[in-house]
Amino acid sequence: MDDIAPPNAPSILMKTYKPPRAENTLVIPVDHSGDGLDVCVFLADKSGVEFKLEGGKMATAQEMHELVVELLELPPMARDLFALWVVSPLLEIQLKPHHVPFRVVQQWPDLLLKYSSASNKEISLDEPVLLFRRNVFFPKNKEMREVRAEECLRLLYAEAKYNVLEGRYPCSVQDCEALAGLQAVAENGTYDSNRHKPSFFKPEQYLPGHLCKSSWLRARPEERIAEQHRLASAKLNVISTQKVLKKYMELVWKLPMYGSAFFVGQIERPAGILGTWIQNPDIRVVVAINAQGVCIVDKEKNEILLLLPFEKLSWEYAEPPCRKKEGCLPCLFVQFQACDRKHSDYTRLLQVFSKQAIMMDAMIESSVLLKTGSVPNTPSSCTVLIYPRLQDVRERLNSALRGQRSSLTEVAR
Repeated sequence: MDDIAPPNAPSILMKTYKPPRAENTLVIPVDHSGDGLDVCVFLADKSGVEFKLEGGKMATAQEMHELVVELLELPPMARDLFALWVVSPLLEIQLKPHHVPFRVVQQWPDLLLKYSSASNKEISLDEPVLLFRRNVFFPKNKEMREVRAEECLRLLYAEAKYNVLEGRYPCSVQDCEALAGLQAVAENGTYDSNRHKPSFFKPEQYLPGHLCKSSWLRARPEERIAEQHRLASAKLNVISTQKVLKKYMELVWKLPMYGSAFFVGQIERPAGILGTWIQNPDIRVVVAINAQGVCIVDKEKNEILLLLPFEKLSWEYAEPPCRKKEGCLPCLFVQFQACDRKHSDYTRLLQVFSKQAIMMDAMIESSVLLKTGSVPNTPSSCTVLIYPRLQDVRERLNSALRGQRSSLTEVAR
């Protein structure tokens, strides 16, 4: 199973992503009697790179990745900056270089059964595609310092824009509107009052869904986008595509969730006035984990519930006592210090229930190991999908961080 997708592979539920359902996807081979494939590797802007690959059924992710970098004429650093993913509306997996994409696709229904809560019908209709996008473990500081090539900036911009518009990067209204203005400049050029009237803009293409609704407290979304377009154009003295894309990324890089891997789960809703007399449904959450820490977001309200750096938390993964019982889910315990109204510190323990809890656990462990320098910082050796869960790894981790915070494995049970 290691050459398909290991048990601690991260996955992200993409609610609205609609991959092409056709002959260009990796799902359908060119010649069923041979091993050739017509392959289409999609980019974040929904465009794709198509090529015919002899022996494609046995081609590794590294071979395909190298070919995409070459066909797109990307600079050498793109080999580490980007990775090859297998993605569907139900699951996302970043591939390790030796993984064979065709085999991953063949195993896709089994992966969905294990790591998603999709129904049998949803699983039967799901179609994965290959996606070329940011490597989740590429250091953000290095990205900010060294990425200057317009080709790389375009790819990062398209992915960041998607995450902003889909609400995966929760940010303030002010930041959302500023990003919309920069997006308008990048995609429509300098503001022209004759051409770029409010009616020119479709709000859903520039703002997250919750900001596309009209409100008596604010101007119409179309008017706000047009105004931000005007302001962004005025601030950029010399407008070049590269400069606009860099400005957009500079704002996105400041968001705490940038570069995260996303997981879905649920947490218990706090008891109301009636206490246990009324059963409250769990809160559906998105758990975002990057190299800095963990963020938990209320999926319905798109509000950040918890944002913690690794230095201020402890965690542990736990299996349910009755694995086969319906409704019993694995969970991730997150322990941290909180402050009450009297400014007194106390310890809190949050329990996140999810089929993807083991992936969250592996993602945190790998991120902390990278932070302490225990693992070489290369995609081939640090990607969470295949990082082994070994006792000596945990012992090294605890030893490296001893004295900085409480043991990373010590939580209330």
